[in-house]
Amino acid sequence: MAQKTFNFSVTLDEDEFVQVEEHIFTTREILKKEQPNVDMIGPKYLKLIKNLQIKNLTMQAVKEWLLLSLALDQCCSYHSKWDDHKILEELVAGREHSISWYMDNCQKHN
Repeated sequence: MAQKTFNFSVTLDEDEFVQVEEHIFTTREILKKEQPNVDMIGPKYLKLIKNLQIKNLTMQAVKEWLLLSLALDQCCSYHSKWDDHKILEELVAGREHSISWYMDNCQKHN
């Protein structure tokens, strides 16, 4: 079976994507099949990344944050609220912490 690469343009509404470095995170699943640097992200996380507006946000930090968020939710009460801004700032700064550090220092207090 032969393969062929196609180039195309897509217009997305501002609430459907966020760009981090050369990657695009979008809620439009069909795009993942078309472009290798398009990653799927849930609407909740898309909104969080857009609202946090962290300078120098990298793909590595975003990937670590998504994994860390899952780990925190699984090892702690799912009712806990995490300070995603603080978590991402720590990851962008390259500070390495254990999950227990995030549990102790990044709970959001309303």
